[in-house]
Amino acid sequence: MIKKDWVELPPHSQSYKDGVNYFLDIAFTKGMVEEEEILCPCSVCYNDCCEVRDVVYDHLCSKGFVKGYTEWIYHGEDESLIDFDGDNDDETSSHDDIDGLLFETFKDVAEGGGVHERINEDAKKFYKLVDDANQELYLGCEKFSSLSFTIRIYLLKCLHGWSNASFTALVELLKEAMPDLNIPVSFNKTKSMIKDLGLDYKKIDACPNNCMLFWKDHEKDDSCHICGTSRWIEYPEVANDLEESIKAHKTIVQGMGS
Repeated sequence: MIKKDWVELPPHSQSYKDGVNYFLDIAFTKGMVEEEEILCPCSVCYNDCCEVRDVVYDHLCSKGFVKGYTEWIYHGEDESLIDFDGDNDDETSSHDDIDGLLFETFKDVAEGGGVHERINEDAKKFYKLVDDANQELYLGCEKFSSLSFTIRIYLLKCLHGWSNASFTALVELLKEAMPDLNIPVSFNKTKSMIKDLGLDYKKIDACPNNCMLFWKDHEKDDSCHICGTSRWIEYPEVANDLEESIKAHKTIVQGMGS
């Protein structure tokens, strides 16, 4: 069981700072690192820009983690079992803290914040997700709610690189086999729910030799600017067949025109 209790500790406490350093050790060892920078998961940067370790540390200690980012998929969690507390709990809850996630994501709504257009829109999302969190995955299911199962299966997609089409095919098969299953019926509907929770992600290509990531200024590059390796997988046999087909087509056209 991954331990993240320190995230809720006061940022000025030594335990919190030790936890941040441990998180950064994992992130810079197992996560997505480019030129000694990682995505900053603070509440302001929102995993949208890269910073060096010292800056990320300062941000996390002064601004805290972005709300809803509890599965650290950009920072090596899928490759490491992060257990900072060092405790081995024999008994772990089979239920995700969905209520806590909803509260943190829509804190203004839950606490009755000011009434304006954004709050009204957030309120609609909040109450819809509360309904999903309270809805059984299927009649009699106690382990998962509709929302918690959807989050779990979407996380599997992220971690194992399933295509959008394969994800949709899977949920369609699940619905066909179990018509009473309360889950979104496509990838697009699932992604819409996930985005409302602030858990969306963007897939970033990497150099086959792990030299760099194709993002920011290099997002549209076709080859690595460090080693020159192509970003794309090439299939020589297909390319040769296509070339021969084009040559044959040109020959036929020329023959017909002569």
